[in-house]
Amino acid sequence: MKNEILVAAALCVGAYFMQSCGNTNENTPKDEMETSMSQNDSKHSDKMQMDNDLMQSMSGTMGKMNEMKMTGDFDIDFANMMIMHHQAAIDMSEVEIAKGTVARIRTMAQNIITAQKAEIEQMQQFVNNYKMPEAKTKTAEMHHEMDETTKAMMDKMHNMKMTGNTDKDFVMMMIPHHESAVKMAENELMHGKQLELKKMAQQMITDQNKEITDLNAWLSNQK
Repeated sequence: MKNEILVAAALCVGAYFMQSCGNTNENTPKDEMETSMSQNDSKHSDKMQMDNDLMQSMSGTMGKMNEMKMTGDFDIDFANMMIMHHQAAIDMSEVEIAKGTVARIRTMAQNIITAQKAEIEQMQQFVNNYKMPEAKTKTAEMHHEMDETTKAMMDKMHNMKMTGNTDKDFVMMMIPHHESAVKMAENELMHGKQLELKKMAQQMITDQNKEITDLNAWLSNQK
């Protein structure tokens, strides 16, 4: 009797073990496959984000912009920051011209390069010739609007999902880039003192708002 009970118990344990193994063999590979696919998709998305030439061209220049030290003189700070901001737009536009395929967008990129190189030259001349008032150097009035605008733009761009389509990615990135330039120019109109820069700021607002409208119109027609 004792032997029969032991045999029965052994059979039950064996059956349970076989069932458990069967369940593990049936479910685990699928779970592991789904997890692996999810991880691969995430790695691919991250790699595409990091390898994207547009993102790299923008990040390098904007990183230098973040390291820039403010003087407290809004005009000189605006000019210095906008020079770097324009350079980032030029760098992205050059990637679009090199790798983009849509003629309309490549033409817009070339127009950005032409206009913003000319503005960089004007602002650089202003920086070279400008002498900060002595009173300003002693009691610098610090404004953080441009820093905050730049950070918000960078956060928005870094959270974008790149498509791998140069034309579309360029447009998606250039819209917030232009929007931040408009905000910085509006700040110059509000806080700046130099008429030369205020006129440039107003022209930037006009030109870049028009380009934002054109870029949004093209993007809305894309699937």
